[in-house]
Amino acid sequence: PDDHAARLDRARFLAWLGDYAKADDALAGFGADDQEATALHARVLAWAERRDAALALNTPLYAADPGDYDNAWTQALILRQGEWPYQALPALATVQAVKPDDKDTIDLAKAVRLPLFSSIGLTPSLYSDSDDIEIRSIAADTNLWLSDRWRLLASATRREHSATFGGPFAPLLGDNHVDEDRVGTGLRFAPSPDTALELWMGNSRIDNGVGSDNKTIGHLQFSQRASDAFLYALTFDRNRVDQSPRALAVMRHDLAADLRWTPTLRDRFDAHIASDDFDDDNRRTSVLANYARAVYRGGRVMFDLGLQVEGQHNTRNTDNGYYSPDRYRRYAVAASSYMSLGQEAGLYLSASLGQQRDETFDNWKRATDVNAELTLGIFSHWQLVGHVGYSQRLNQFGRYEGANVGLNLRYRFCEFRASRCPSVR
Repeated sequence: PDDHAARLDRARFLAWLGDYAKADDALAGFGADDQEATALHARVLAWAERRDAALALNTPLYAADPGDYDNAWTQALILRQGEWPYQALPALATVQAVKPDDKDTIDLAKAVRLPLFSSIGLTPSLYSDSDDIEIRSIAADTNLWLSDRWRLLASATRREHSATFGGPFAPLLGDNHVDEDRVGTGLRFAPSPDTALELWMGNSRIDNGVGSDNKTIGHLQFSQRASDAFLYALTFDRNRVDQSPRALAVMRHDLAADLRWTPTLRDRFDAHIASDDFDDDNRRTSVLANYARAVYRGGRVMFDLGLQVEGQHNTRNTDNGYYSPDRYRRYAVAASSYMSLGQEAGLYLSASLGQQRDETFDNWKRATDVNAELTLGIFSHWQLVGHVGYSQRLNQFGRYEGANVGLNLRYRFCEFRASRCPSVR
């Protein structure tokens, strides 16, 4: 405990494991005048995405000696976070000039380049459930960096919804399926490293076999990183209700708040709070809240354990092909794990097990969710993400089961703005 070098090595080892909370604890006993401990503390906080706290510690060290490899490395790692990742480029240039072939230099260049990529993507997916609803979808999208503060967004989607003919989820007129085509474009503007404004507008056209219906869709979003510990986004959205072929004819206007609070390096709270106004005279308020605590951090495995709470209220029970209870509640224990399969691959698993109830239930019923996501090409130009999910909900009349599977193939590139994208050896 009195060995200065050993205590620093312990903090470095904990940070290497990804246990930033314990590394932060290990560094708490060092004085503010200990530059080596301060530099390590800044890097730990940068890895933990505590940008303001990391900058407060590292910026004086970097300003005093901007040619120092370690100070510049940490400064680039910090500044790549947020809406202005290009701010990391000068510090990265110093790192590359001092040790151009070092593995840490190459790893940093990949990390800095990642948020500066433009991209194009293709996303096929399939959803099916025990209500005989099936949704097949394929989408193409692009995200182009126009300048340091502006991004261009565009997407096109084809979706095929089907249900049992004559059933409660089939269209009121026409066949048992509805085809939807949607296209849209938008802009994202970042007036500061902590703030972004996004506007996306498009058109949705459905064809149910007896005619077509065109609607304007879109969203306006304001997001801000208010502090190291608190982030939020406010979104106004106009869209179709896509739970079934019949529901597609219903339009909704949604005002939502997404909140994230991380009071410590071990604890995270997330909440999605929404108010929806449907054009079938229904109104909905809903909340989904999650708490997660970092239980284990190893060299290749991370494990979190937490709780979920969900609630929903609708003003009327519609017969328009979507779930609209008067009072729905769900409580669950949730667990998640990330397993590193190498520098370019990772597997994320999550599950929740709980109880649910609405006004039609005599008692509480089981509710289960299981999801898996495999990512290949985390830092490379080509990335493939595959996901599968399964949900089971017991209810008063039996059980509901739903499954989804999908792929996201993405090509990320720098050629569109080569001067703002670092080279990686």
